[in-house]
Amino acid sequence: MSQSILHVLKDAFTDKAIQAISGNLGEDVEKTKSGLSAMLPTILGGILGKNANATTAPNWWNSVANLFGGDDDDDLKLGLIGDPKLAEAGKGLLGNLFGGNLDSILGSLAGATALGKEKSGKLLTTVAPMVIGFLSRWTKKKGLSFGGLISKLTEDKSEILGALPAGLGSGMLGLVDKPKEVYKETTRKVEEVKTAKPKFNWSWLLLLLGLLILLWLLFGRGCNRSRDDIEEQATEVVTDIDQTATDVAQSIKGSLNDAGDWIYDLGATIKKRLLDGNEMEIGVNSVEFKLLEFIEDTSLPIDKTTWFTLDRLFFETGSSTFKPESQDQLDRIAAIMKAYPSVTLKLGGYTDNTGSYDLNMALSSERAEAAKAQLINRGIAANRLEAEGYGPEHPVCPANDTPECRARNRRIDVRVTAK
Repeated sequence: MSQSILHVLKDAFTDKAIQAISGNLGEDVEKTKSGLSAMLPTILGGILGKNANATTAPNWWNSVANLFGGDDDDDLKLGLIGDPKLAEAGKGLLGNLFGGNLDSILGSLAGATALGKEKSGKLLTTVAPMVIGFLSRWTKKKGLSFGGLISKLTEDKSEILGALPAGLGSGMLGLVDKPKEVYKETTRKVEEVKTAKPKFNWSWLLLLLGLLILLWLLFGRGCNRSRDDIEEQATEVVTDIDQTATDVAQSIKGSLNDAGDWIYDLGATIKKRLLDGNEMEIGVNSVEFKLLEFIEDTSLPIDKTTWFTLDRLFFETGSSTFKPESQDQLDRIAAIMKAYPSVTLKLGGYTDNTGSYDLNMALSSERAEAAKAQLINRGIAANRLEAEGYGPEHPVCPANDTPECRARNRRIDVRVTAK
């Protein structure tokens, strides 16, 4: 039986390696060793969580792997410890592995080890790229593709989850399992559908059955109840739905500034290396981070429902003129499109519900076209961009009844149409 990857990694981090790492960290060897025991399964969990269905290595993996060279030796490249390049690679890597859960993961690691949050972050920043560099060479030596590595990690998943420190849930790493019996039943039903001869459109039967059940619930089961009771229950259901939509909208972190614009909380800042080699400092909650994550993840399909809100574009009231503070984000979106020349985008303009519908539709179109023009002025080919206005439709804050809510709805969204 072959060794698990976690076991291989533990063997690779020898006493010599731990001493070198602890010296750079300025911490006791035993504390560093304790930190490593918690971080190695965390890193492997992050790799698997981000690439569970991937067959080819994402760009961020290749960027880090190239830092360590392409040979197939088993050396951890200890000479890179303390090199600024390793620290920069680590900062960008943590964002790619853990996304918006990074702060929570660091908090869990700090609580589970003898290290504080600051040193836990420094240790993770050092060790994570070393793990990627080692695994990239280890897979080459074993004749494995990146997909083969992910398959091996999937086999080792139970061990990885069992080794995670207390307080660090698998959900933080994107490793929540579907129950096995549910999976088997779903697979069986899929196979039945594949092999069955189509005789009847069952969707209509299911729809009719659902309507009959609904009618029974409203009238049959409630025949002894008053009309007021039924209306009260219906009102409660509608209220619950509205409240759920409001709760989702309110979960967006940020605040309203004096100018009436919604200022998003962009989270911790990391350095991100783009495909063209340039680096960009971005927040882990920012649209740049989410957009790059979507572009680089080959397992995420392009569809017509995945939109990203540009979180730092602001317009003058009732106008398609950008406020000066919008220029930075326009520069960054243009830089991303230049770094990924196969990417094309559609820009959608949106308004709040104040004023007439027709005027809002016109204004939203003008704003979307203005954003498109700004990107073209920054060197992006016009055939890589589309623009359309949707007015007050598709609000991200459905209530649309407070200054904060309306500010979130006044926005430009982007959708990736090719990558």
